[in-house]
Amino acid sequence: MGGLITSHNLTLFNPVRSLMKKLVFIISYLIFSQNISTAQKLIFKDSILVASKIWSRDSNRNIQYSDWKNFSSHTIEFIKDFKPTGVLKLNKYGGDLNNKIVSTGFFTTTKLNGRSWVIDPEGNFFYNIAINGVRLGKSPDNVAAFAKKYGSTQNWIAESKQLIDQNGFNTTGSWSDIDAIVQFNKEKTKPIVYCTQLSLLGSYSQNQKNKNKEPDYPVLAYIFDDGFKKWCDQKNELLIKSNKDQNLFGHFSDNELPFQDNLITNFLKINKQQDPAYQLAITWVKEKQIDTSKITKDQKEAFSGFVCEAYYKTVALSIKKFDPNHLFIGSRLHAAAKVNPYVLSAAESYCDIISINYYGNWELTSTHNQQWAELKKPFIITEFYTKAMDSKMDNITGAGWLVKTQDDRGIHYQNFCLNLLQNKNCVGWHWFRYQDNDPNDPSADPSNKDANKGIVNTFYETYNPLLDRMKKINENIYQLIKHIDK
Repeated sequence: MGGLITSHNLTLFNPVRSLMKKLVFIISYLIFSQNISTAQKLIFKDSILVASKIWSRDSNRNIQYSDWKNFSSHTIEFIKDFKPTGVLKLNKYGGDLNNKIVSTGFFTTTKLNGRSWVIDPEGNFFYNIAINGVRLGKSPDNVAAFAKKYGSTQNWIAESKQLIDQNGFNTTGSWSDIDAIVQFNKEKTKPIVYCTQLSLLGSYSQNQKNKNKEPDYPVLAYIFDDGFKKWCDQKNELLIKSNKDQNLFGHFSDNELPFQDNLITNFLKINKQQDPAYQLAITWVKEKQIDTSKITKDQKEAFSGFVCEAYYKTVALSIKKFDPNHLFIGSRLHAAAKVNPYVLSAAESYCDIISINYYGNWELTSTHNQQWAELKKPFIITEFYTKAMDSKMDNITGAGWLVKTQDDRGIHYQNFCLNLLQNKNCVGWHWFRYQDNDPNDPSADPSNKDANKGIVNTFYETYNPLLDRMKKINENIYQLIKHIDK
């Protein structure tokens, strides 16, 4: 463990300023909600109802579903006066050849005419449409199906590239097979764009828990351990090998860190005088004269934001030290952390793009739309999906919505993505994920089993009704943005 964090580094908590921010947010939200509603009325001429079951957890944290409920959904056919002019000319990355600015040689971001954009290595406008987890399954059924259908990793990744291209995706997201992708890119002129998942704090905290035998020590407390910065540098030194790779989109530092937890209380419970996280919490409480028996929601969020800022500063500086060329695309915020204004402020300071995993709503709410539209950095939705009953799977795990058919999954995809396209600060989305969870996998984690998440099933067979709907949005993405902005 490291030394004491001094109080002069602590962000001051000002309740009056916080209240004023909230009042401004409420007024802006009301105006924005009206604008969104009006915009949707102008864009769409009709909608369709899709039956779905709402996902939630009971008091024992077990997944449960509501009764069937109809949700109004918009699809590409219902956009007023929109007529695709045919497949646009795209470059090898999937960038729009009709819109180009000066290139940097790597993926970067910019803002033009009020809309945020990714710019690809050749200088073309690029909208980031990805699939997570493009990798081989490890269950016995996965292995047998792979051997029969592909025979080699080279054949599998080549056919996966065709599947991605044919359906308008242009990136492989987190947890994909980077080794297979990099090897493919060495041999082909049209590359697979990919992301890395560094798992910096995730791997460090697990290493320390195994070594110190402290299973209940808060994961985020390890941010303030002297060894964490060194750990980041040791892991990120490997980025030197890929820091000139033009096919690399960017780096995720971690996934779904628990910034939404009651961190101030968790840190105080450590109760070890020499522990830096405990000393940090003590100093923070004293500095702000907080009554720990009456900690407010805003105070909890403020402390979480401070912890988050320390995290992002450490990992961002380390990543950029060894790879100054590629995007830092955050840690995939989720749950309450994704709307915590202090956490988002920390992300704005250090991320090139803010990544958000989104569950619990059929589409972005007006509140989320407005909050993220006003971010100083662009955002991407890095997880969302639905599961269908016609897959014949139990679908008892996973946070995605439950619908009846694969076509309903496609309708949800179109509705969700058309909603995102109306937010000019959104620069992409990542579908979760490539392959279903195999219900017969004996080694699968119980929380990640038997769920229809994929675009392919256990046997690498595609869900064509889903993909047909995905393709209609994906291949028209640049025309859709032009139409919506007009």
